Amino acid sequence: MKILIIVHSFPPKINSAARLYSELSKFLRERGHDVTVLTSRPTEEDVVDRLDEYYKTRRGRLFWNGIRVIRVPPHFNFFSRIIGGKVVRFALSCLNFIIWGIFTKRHDVVLVYSPPLFLGVAGYFISKVKKSYYVLNLQDIHPKVLIDAGIIQSPLLKRILLSMETFNYSNASSIIVYSEGNKKYLVDKHINKDKIAVIPNWIDTNLVQPAEKMNALRRELDLENKFVVTYAGSLTPAQQPEIIVKAAILLKDYNEIRFCIVGDGPSKPELHKLIADYKLINVCLLPVQAGKKYLDVLNASDVCLLPLSKDIPPQTVPGKLADIMACGKPVISSVDLTGDAAKIIEEAACGYNVSAGDALGLSNTILEMYNNRDGLKVMGDNARQFAIRVFSQDVCLKNFERLLVSVSGHLG
Repeated sequence: MKILIIVHSFPPKINSAARLYSELSKFLRERGHDVTVLTSRPTEEDVVDRLDEYYKTRRGRLFWNGIRVIRVPPHFNFFSRIIGGKVVRFALSCLNFIIWGIFTKRHDVVLVYSPPLFLGVAGYFISKVKKSYYVLNLQDIHPKVLIDAGIIQSPLLKRILLSMETFNYSNASSIIVYSEGNKKYLVDKHINKDKIAVIPNWIDTNLVQPAEKMNALRRELDLENKFVVTYAGSLTPAQQPEIIVKAAILLKDYNEIRFCIVGDGPSKPELHKLIADYKLINVCLLPVQAGKKYLDVLNASDVCLLPLSKDIPPQTVPGKLADIMACGKPVISSVDLTGDAAKIIEEAACGYNVSAGDALGLSNTILEMYNNRDGLKVMGDNARQFAIRVFSQDVCLKNFERLLVSVSGHLG
């Protein structure tokens, strides 16, 4: 089967989309499919791997692990700096991808990662010209997330993006979402449920797995005999990390309980101030830890935290939840209790949920787990088994392949 994948981020960029779609592309290639990736070229603002093969050539077309990669040059970012320029930038970026995509060979399926929304529009027109099937992989629900957060306020831009959203859903042969809540969102918008498939975002459970708890990180931070509660991720208002420090304030008299907050972002100065104002000695702030060091943080934990602002859509399932579960760690979420993350934790029986922003509820739950160490192992084992069954790379990628084959009617 010949597959054209359209995604805004791909190696050497380093982010969730690049990881997921490089792994998907490589898997499909290894299964014998002919894969082409249409993506954007990295810019100076992107976080990238400078050792990637791309930086040896910087060509618009090259091969990556046997996969043909076509990189669309970003020409239109300057439009965002002028009034009404975002609309122009979206239109030109969409046209740019369409032109580059039209000059690729014909494919059986065009698979598009969204957001950004204009990629879905581009994918549709490319699929019509090439007489291919158009499959949309919906991740964040745009423009709803941006409108709710107040990022988009222009009435004209709202109307355009909402129209693009409806266009993408209506014209896709199939839509892949990562949670049941996202599927319900689409069904509520009158999208045929039979063309919506739920495939979670995956992780390599052979790479991300339980390891020694008393590791170098614990020794370095003098935490060998402590009950360690961690959060590792972005420090932004969306994650509401201050709720962790507020819980630490309520538990400051429990000398054996220690909090580790690992990450960077705009909320970090506020965290430093809270810690200083309350003279907390039970909280340590660490910078972002990547690769094995990130996994060491999770494995050094007794309990891992998953906070989200109440303004985050309930369909959101942060990728770090799968990492925590694959490491066999109990989890406490502070989230919308009606949302998908809370439902997954409940279904897996791997931890507890408290309402978003409830510092007292969070501190009481941490204390309950501290006083019930025997129950932690059961929760951790449940988490690991759920991750293998639901989030494992092998399971999810095979489901992706099966859906693409089914949509195209191609038997490989």
